Amino acid sequence: MRKEDIKPNSTYLEIMFLVIQNYPIEGLGTLKQVLDSKGISTLTVNAENLTGKEEFDGLIVLGGPMGVYEMEKYPHLRKEVDLIQKAITEDKRVLGICLGAQLLSYALGGEVVKGAFGPELGIGKVKFMGKLTDLGEIEVFQWHGDTFSLSEGSELLAYSEKYFQAFSFGHALGLQFHVEVNGKIVEKWIREYGGNPDWVREVEIRQNSFLRTASHLVEWWLR
Repeated sequence: MRKEDIKPNSTYLEIMFLVIQNYPIEGLGTLKQVLDSKGISTLTVNAENLTGKEEFDGLIVLGGPMGVYEMEKYPHLRKEVDLIQKAITEDKRVLGICLGAQLLSYALGGEVVKGAFGPELGIGKVKFMGKLTDLGEIEVFQWHGDTFSLSEGSELLAYSEKYFQAFSFGHALGLQFHVEVNGKIVEKWIREYGGNPDWVREVEIRQNSFLRTASHLVEWWLR
């Protein structure tokens, strides 16, 4: 099967996407439900257990509290970059979320730095453009302090008042915000990282719309 044959709302049980989990409480979340509905199986691997020789039909790189510029402290980040570059060379689909989007940018030749305008935390608005203009301006959940530049050949798809929020490169899609969250996930993050407890309820109110956004973006990514 060619990756070009993947269509939304179709079932391809032989397709396996490798999911790289950078931190225990930052998992696939509601994206598992979305991918299951497309008949796509996933295999989640702890980033620290990567060999760099993994085989997959598609790659999903999740978030984490570390920075791309901390590769000496977290050597598995280098393996992730290598796998991303391998996937791009083989024209396979890559989805990066938060840290994963920053790793994707870096793998393509972009730069990842501390955000000069401070962190983005909690509910915020992003405005879509280009091939995702139909999404308009929507609310998303943010939890990051770093930002990235766009490499040559990348297309900006969304932005906030502070930073780039989404971009594509071929069959790769980077999302700075978190499409995978629901109230329970955010509650775990607050217990681990700190943060405003009100965010849990704010996400619970919006989690159905977040799920619709996740489904829309995944369908576009699998186009």
